[in-house]
Formats: sequence, C-alpha cells, structure tokens
Amino acid sequence: MAELSKENIILANKIATRIKNLRTEVTGSKQMDFVRKYNIEKQTISRWESQITIDKKTGKKSGRGITIYTVEEFCNLIDITLMDFFNDDLFK
Repeated sequence: MAELSKENIILANKIATRIKNLRTEVTGSKQMDFVRKYNIEKQTISRWESQITIDKKTGKKSGRGITIYTVEEFCNLIDITLMDFFNDDLFK
C-alpha cells in the first residue's frame, strides 16, 4: 500500500473532524450516546474520529483514516448524503 501524502493526511483528518462535528450535532459530546442511538460499537465511532498523526522525531505515522464507503455508512446512519457531508467549509 502506498504511503499517504501530506495532502491525503490533511484530508483524512478533515473527514475525521467532520464526523466528530456531525456526531456531536446529532447526539451531543459523548460518543456513547451515538453508540447507543445507532447500535454500533464504541470502537467503530472512535476509529472513525481518529486523526492520523506524525511523530515529529521519527516521522512515523499512526492512524489510517477511513474509506469513502465508511463515510457513506456514517452518512446513512445520520440520514444525510455524501454531498451534505462534504458540503462544509472544512473542505473548501
């Protein structure tokens, strides 16, 4: 698998931020409220909201981002379209 570019990492982190922002709008600040409402695993929403980080000393990346299919799954849960998801100032 190819290494993620800096631009890809920035995009992945914007997607994670957007998921967190929408999740907070829908169910509030606690992930567990979302987990209960949509009957998903806590690890799932936690992974969806995880940022990709780069260790400044070693340059090693941690985290992996999510696929467009996972973004669509999230959108389906909260009843929005992919267009709605990406139609945010975060992506402009």
